[in-house]
Amino acid sequence: VSFTDVKQKEKKEKAAVAARLKGSRSAAADIRVDIYNGGAAAGSAQETLNWLQNDEGVLKSSQLGNAGETLSKTTLEYSPDQADQARKLADLMGLSASAMKPGKSEKNSQGLPAIVLTLGKDFKGAGVSMTTPTKAPDVEKSTADKSVCAS
Repeated sequence: VSFTDVKQKEKKEKAAVAARLKGSRSAAADIRVDIYNGGAAAGSAQETLNWLQNDEGVLKSSQLGNAGETLSKTTLEYSPDQADQARKLADLMGLSASAMKPGKSEKNSQGLPAIVLTLGKDFKGAGVSMTTPTKAPDVEKSTADKSVCAS
């Protein structure tokens, strides 16, 4: 396998991941999601549930406590027919395409298919985007050759 073959494969994989965010979005009210805490601060799943229901209109959401495992990154698992719901939820949560895990979902307490949102150690709080800012914040720079007095 040549270096260019490996690079081409990586490029295709990145494009496939990025494509997860492309397409239609459902209304927030149509999203059915089960929220688990998989390593975020205690109370994060409940905080997220409250925020999604009260601020974002995701009324078909449930908080199901701790996940079975600790995750370093937040994930969003969904079945192919829930992709429009998953894209909308990713937008609301500020999730990157790499957080989206197509393939499976679970049945909620009413036996209906639900997206699974597992909050990982990278979770910053309900309503806080999970993607890094595209522009660094403006910070006043000081250099060692200038003396600066605090006022």
